[in-house]
Amino acid sequence: MTEYECRCLLLQLGAALGLADPQRLADQRQAVLDGLNLHLLFDATQHPDRLLLHVELGEIPPRQLALALERLMRLNLLSGSKTTGVFALAPFGTQALYAVHLFDLQRRTPAAVADGLRQHLAHALAAQALMLAPDAAAT
Repeated sequence: MTEYECRCLLLQLGAALGLADPQRLADQRQAVLDGLNLHLLFDATQHPDRLLLHVELGEIPPRQLALALERLMRLNLLSGSKTTGVFALAPFGTQALYAVHLFDLQRRTPAAVADGLRQHLAHALAAQALMLAPDAAAT
C-alpha cells in the first residue's frame, strides 16, 4: 500500500465508522471512537502491508500502577500477539496503551475493516475496565 492508498483507505474507513469528520482520520490518522483516542500508524517503507493501531486506555492512577501492570501482563500472556493486540505502558509515563497490527486491509471492504476495528476497541474497553477495577483483596 502506498501513502496515497492509505489515505484513501482511511477516508473510507472514517466514513464506514460513521465519524463526523472522516477527513480528519485521513489527514491526522487520529480519531475518538467509543470514548477512546485511537491512532493509526503507517510506514510505506517498512510495513506497506499493514496499519498499526494504538489505542490510549488512559492514565493509571499511581496507587493502582502495580496492580494494573500485573493485570496487563496477564492479558498479554493470555492473548498477546501482534494480531490480537498487546497492552503496554507508554515510555516514561503511566498511560496504558493497546496496540495491534491490522493486516490485509486492501482485501477487505471498508465496512469489514470498520467492524474489525470496533472489535479491537471493544477488547481495549474491556481491558481498560479490568485495568482500572479496584483490587478485590484490598476491600
